[in-house]
Amino acid sequence: MTGDAESAVEKELLKDNIDVKATILKVGHHGSKTASLEEFIHAVNPSYALISCGLNNKYNHPSQEVIKRLKNQNSIIYRTDEDGDVIISITEKDIVKL
Repeated sequence: MTGDAESAVEKELLKDNIDVKATILKVGHHGSKTASLEEFIHAVNPSYALISCGLNNKYNHPSQEVIKRLKNQNSIIYRTDEDGDVIISITEKDIVKL
């Protein structure tokens, strides 16, 4: 869950060698071009990417650059502006115990 994190935060996470790998990525800053760097998406390696943005929003979110980066990573993309509400269900068997 990246919230409104932009590229500066993503760079810090990568610089600090924080393990960001995840099956699901809640794409940062509504899919803005100021977030979701190619290196960050590659490190996360998400199977699914969720983008929360309004239909016909004045910021033109999500950025086509971000969409391209996610597609290059072979992520399945869900967008609230196109798909409506996105509901994720995680069961106990989905949870990895460390």
